[in-house]
This record gives sequence, C-alpha cells and structure tokens, in this order.
Amino acid sequence: MTIRNCLPAVLSVPTAAGVLIAAVAALAPATAAQATATSTAGTISTIAGGPGGPALATKVAMVPPGVSYAGGNLYVSDNFVQQVSARGALATLAGGLAGGPGIALGNAGPAADAGLQATATVVAPDGNLIIADKGDQQVRVVPATTGTFFGQRMTAGDIYRIAGTGKSGYSGDGGPGTQAELALPWDVVVDPAGNVLIADTKNSRIRVVAAKTGTFYGQAMTTGDIYTIAGDGQHGFSGNAGPAAAAALNAPQGLALDAAGNLVITDTGNNRIRVVAEKTGTFYGQAMTAGDIYTVAGDGKEQPASGVPALRTGMDYPRGVTVDAAGNVIVADLLNNRIRVIAERTGTFYGQAMTTGDIYTIAGTGAFAFSGDGGPAVKAALSMPSGVAVDGSGNLAIADWDNNRIRVIAEKTGTFYGVPMTAGDIYTVAGNGSLSLSGNGLPATHAELTAGQLATDAAGDVFLADFSNCEIRVVAAKTGTLYGQAMTAGGIYAIAGTGRNGYSGNNGRATVAKLAFPDGVAVDAAGNVIIADTDNNRIRMVAAKTGTFYGVAMTAGDIYNLAGNGQIGNTGDGGSASAAELDSPDGVAVDAAGNVLVADTDNNMIRVVAASTGHFYGRQMTAGDIYDVAGDGAEGYNGDGRLATSAKLDSPATVAVDAAGNVVLTDTDGNRVRVVAEKTGTFYGQTMTANDIYTVAGDGTAGYAGDGSLATTARLDFPSGVAVDSAGNLLIADTGNVRVRVVAAKTGTFYGVAMTADHIYTVAGDGTDGFSGDGGPATAADLSGPSDAIAVGPDIDLSDGGRIRQVAG
Repeated sequence: MTIRNCLPAVLSVPTAAGVLIAAVAALAPATAAQATATSTAGTISTIAGGPGGPALATKVAMVPPGVSYAGGNLYVSDNFVQQVSARGALATLAGGLAGGPGIALGNAGPAADAGLQATATVVAPDGNLIIADKGDQQVRVVPATTGTFFGQRMTAGDIYRIAGTGKSGYSGDGGPGTQAELALPWDVVVDPAGNVLIADTKNSRIRVVAAKTGTFYGQAMTTGDIYTIAGDGQHGFSGNAGPAAAAALNAPQGLALDAAGNLVITDTGNNRIRVVAEKTGTFYGQAMTAGDIYTVAGDGKEQPASGVPALRTGMDYPRGVTVDAAGNVIVADLLNNRIRVIAERTGTFYGQAMTTGDIYTIAGTGAFAFSGDGGPAVKAALSMPSGVAVDGSGNLAIADWDNNRIRVIAEKTGTFYGVPMTAGDIYTVAGNGSLSLSGNGLPATHAELTAGQLATDAAGDVFLADFSNCEIRVVAAKTGTLYGQAMTAGGIYAIAGTGRNGYSGNNGRATVAKLAFPDGVAVDAAGNVIIADTDNNRIRMVAAKTGTFYGVAMTAGDIYNLAGNGQIGNTGDGGSASAAELDSPDGVAVDAAGNVLVADTDNNMIRVVAASTGHFYGRQMTAGDIYDVAGDGAEGYNGDGRLATSAKLDSPATVAVDAAGNVVLTDTDGNRVRVVAEKTGTFYGQTMTANDIYTVAGDGTAGYAGDGSLATTARLDFPSGVAVDSAGNLLIADTGNVRVRVVAAKTGTFYGVAMTADHIYTVAGDGTDGFSGDGGPATAADLSGPSDAIAVGPDIDLSDGGRIRQVAG
C-alpha cells in the first residue's frame, strides 16, 4: 500500500552546492546487471524500481511536500532528496527508500543508501545538505566535504544525525542534539552562522542546533547542543510582543530567515505568520524588540482575502514560507490552495501593485485541482501547495503537493529548468502528476513502482502487479516484441492498465484498459498473463498471441474477462466463471493443466477456473467453469487433515502449485502456509491424503520465531506471498516480519544458507523495515514489507515495496 503523509515546506538558501552533488553522485549504486554479474549465493541486488531517475524531472513521479533552492538547482523533499538541475534533469541525492516511523536507516553510511522520510531540506553556506527527517524524528546532515561539523567527524557523502534520537518526544535542551527528542521535525533553515533552526512541530517549539560555540538568539550555546528559541511547548496562541521563548505556538511547520536575520514562522495551527525579531527595529510595519515575537499576518480565521491588510485576513493551514529579494514574505496557504504574498514595501511584485503590509494572492484559484500550466499563475489551480522557494533568477518554485508536481512562476521570460517560460505564468518543472508511477520504456532500475505479486515466463521476463499504479508491468529479459510492444532487455513496460483506477477495455488493447488495484499476476504455458483485478472483483487475461484460450477467441495484446462479474459475493460454483461473484481476489496461479487458481481472499476460499474439461482436484470440471478447491467461505482456522473444501481459511492472499500438483496457499491472517494435496503421498515431511489440507509452516501465532526449526513450529506474521522453487523449497514472503523465509524440501545449501529438510530459514531481510544492503548478504539487508517472492532460475526475485530485488542462488 502506498501511503501519503501531510508533510511540510522547505526554505531556499542561495549558495553553491556543487561539491555536495559530486560527493553524493560518486556514491551512485551499480546497475542491476553489474550487481548480478558480481553476485555470490545469498547476496542481494535491485533489478527494478527506486526513487526515479536519472531522468527528465517532469517524467518522474513524486509526492513533494517541499522545495528549496541552492546553486542553480532545486532540491525536492519527496521522502528521498531529489535534485532538479537548471536543465530539468532529476537525480536522487539521499534516501534509498522511505523508512518507517522511527527508523532512521543508514546513519554514518552512504546517503544514497539511507532510509528517509525527508520533509524539508536546505543547503548550508558550507555546502552541507541539511534534512528534516520527519518520520524518523531526526535532523540529518550530508556533508559536502570531509570534516568536523556540529561536533562530529563526518565523511563527505555519508549521512549523520545532528538532532533527535529517533523516538518522538521532547527532551534534551542544553545538551547534545543527538541525545534530544524531537516530535515531527517538519522544516529546517540555516542562519548565517551555520546554526540549524528546526520547526519541532508536535512540540510547538522552534529549536536550534549550534554549529559553533557562541551567543545566538540571546543564549550562550555550545557546538552540537540544542536549544529552544521560540515556543513554550503549549499548543495555543499567546505571547505577542513578548519573549519568543515564552510565547505559545500551535504546530509550527515552516521557517524562513529574512535579510535582517528575523525568523519568520508559519504558526500553522494558529493560522498566522509570526516573526521573531533578530534586533530591535521596525519590520513589516511594526516596531519590534530583539528576541520578541510578533504576528505579521493572519487573524486566526480561515477565510482568505486579497489586497487587504495582512493582519485582517484569514489563512487555512499555512505551511511553507520564504522571503524574496525584495523582503516580501511568501506563504503556501495549504488548504486555501493559494500562494500569498505579504508586501514588505509598496511596489509592483509578481505582476501586481502592492502596498506595504497588505496581502495578495499570486497563484491559485482556491479550487482543489490541477490546471493553468502555461498561463497566468493567478488563474491556475493548485492542490494543497505545501512549500515555496525563490531561485536565483527570482522565479518562485511551489511544491504543489497533492498535484504531485513542482511548479514555477516565472519572474521573467526565459528558459528555466529546461522549460521555456513567460513572465507571470506557471509551469510544471518536476513530477508527472502520479503518486508512484514512472519509467515505462526506460531501464527498470530507473522506474518508480509499487510491487505486488510477481511472476515469470519461460523466457525469464519478470511480471509485476503494480497495484497502486493500476498497471501490470514487465521487465524484459531480452530485446524483442512482447504483447505487441517492442521492448529492450532490462527495460520496464506496461502491458495492461492506464495508470488510473477503474474498469474498462475488455476485448480491446490491454494498455488502454483500466484496472483497479490489481494485486496478483501469473503467466500460463502459452505466455498469456493472468491478472487478479482485485478491486474490480475479476480475473482478467492479456493474450500473448492470437488464438483461442479458455474457450475465448483472443487477439495478441488484448485483454479479456476470465472470471467474476464485478459484483462482490460468493456465488457461481460449478457454473460459468465469468458469471460468478468474487470478493477481492488477491492472488492467481496456473497449474500444469492450465487451470487458473484464484485466491478469493475475502471469500476465504481458493477457487479454480478450468482450462479444459476433465477431472481436477477431486472433481469433474467443465472448461470455463469455476469450482471451490479449499475453504468453506467462513473466516477462521480448522480442517487440517480433512477435506480442504470443508476447512476454514483466514484471508488467503496468494496461491501456488508445486511440482507434484499440490496447491500451496498463504493463510495470511491465520499466519500459516497450508497445502492441499493433489494426491496421496508424503509431502513437506507429512503423510497427506488427496484433496485434504495441511499446515506446513507457522503455528498460527503472529510473531517471529523458529528459524532453523521445523517450519510447523515457527511463527510467521502476515505471510502474503508463497512460491515454490525448482528444488521444491517453499519461498514465503513473511511480510510482517520483513523477511523472506524458506521451508527446505531437502537437506542442502540454498541461497547461501545450509538447511535441513522441512525446517525454516530466513534468506533475506534482517527484520528492519527500510532499504539497505545491495551487494551484500541478503540476510543483512533491510526490506520494506516484502509481499511476494518467486524463483527465477537459481535466484529469488522478491517484491520489496518500491523495488524488485534479487537474491542470488
């Protein structure tokens, strides 16, 4: 599942960062082909998927909460840290994959391999990249050069923690930043002395990590220590014209520094913009005293107005903030879907005549929508803009968060970020409008994806149910034509689905048909692709060549309905599969006779669509009809050693068939792997009777235990994928344990691990949710919710969140 997070803005700092870019680029991972070429048994590599790029920035998917600017480049916080060059090229600087809350992976290691949930970035005057890692409750640094920063010895291109322990809370003021607790640090900015200011949002404070020892913000500070400079920790509104540290803030999310050194804060929960004066003087039309706090915009209400005094208008969840060269304060007014400007002085800015102290809308109509590219910014629609930054040419960059784009309002006519622009108009410079879909037609390692069930054909092509993107995609094993498309070896291609959720297209081209969160995929002996079109409650098929399959005349590259009438239910057993009701089918498989097995998940059943008329699974079947193979439709667990159709299952998510014809299934919510015997005999160390069901892994208790012991005594946690390799071993995607595990069919060494028959072993994953480990032992790698694993020759391919990874056999 892909999850959106409400994330904060990022501030611009006009400084060069070329050293940083070179340092991080030097750490770029090897290609999949290179990794495979040097692999030994048990090592792991990535063969598809990642943060996108290198690519044209407008072709890459993103969910950008913020944007900053430095040295001619835009920096996008997209969980990863991405860079958009002046020519519009995108590269990933930090973050292999978003980690889970509290999991700050990769500290003191290469930034490119770190787990991040980056919500804001800023490049410091010394070229160091500062990252607000909200999900991991930390602020982190990627140094541009090797040296000592914030009291720590650092190596260029690696990533280090300078604030936060990884645990959400509030502690540590006056001590080392690395020992302090933060709570949702959403934004960062760097002052001229190099100190890092943090919007510690959930603590309703603004805090500082000192870059060097000295007196700052009226306090004596020590290098590397952390201090509060605004907010008393109470979630409220108070303290105007008094000391900032005694004032109440309410979930501040954005920070900026103006030319005078004043700190501008989006007091988000209070729907106000506030300023902490750096020195005594008159700013924003008000007399201010150094160290005190003042409101400069917002009346605490939500309704916006333009051309009125800034203190007399509403804002609705103001998030990002920056200050332009003229001293105007620019605010991303998130829920009003507008970019607004508080004029520092009277003049013409952004094509409008402005008066000192008044507020103006310069982009956004107020509608939650996407429109207006290539036209006036004030007529364009935005959707929850969350960050703003001003570049070196005076253009305004906007993180149009819910539109999955970075957009720019041109200050003057010219070409910026590879896009020809007209002054005052708005343009997309990064993001393709998608949450996580990019890269079709490119090398698979440059693609963005969400990995569900995997399958492979005889040629070695790997098929992926990209469920969140509503596509079926293939990584081509060799150059040629597949499903009516020209493909290049190692490239990734969509063979079904448009990328948009829906239902359409039967009996026509599969690439223009709509799917609804397809979670399962399989390939039959003829190369036809079988799809569990999960939210459409159907099983569909893409024909590999023109012919008659499953009783239907088909054309190569077209899509057809094989089972399910689209209605949620449990009907049709013994009748036409296309007229039957299914309920959220998650998995599909094909047996040796060509029959299609379906994990009818919410019906708690395994069902089969007969490819031909004959006797299968203890029943006489008719071609094109559907039959129950396991499960009585009730949720639960019972029936081991009895007829499989009378047993209770608990949300079976995937199904496979072994070499003996036995049906293997994940009893997912039951935390077991079970087998329906095809014939009487001994399988998986048990004596089995044809058509009866047996547990072969898991004791039914969610947890992690049992490696090196009998599989039936082990604990699994939400096993969502199962497959059988050529040696007969069971591969289990033990999703909740963030591991891939193997039940050995015989005693021997598999995937670099010595195994005993019928015992269970971890072959990938160290139990930590995240991304790491390419090129090293798979058992030491961090995975991200593996949902399937298949055998491809001697290797295992596994779906790992936003990647397909491979464990060498």
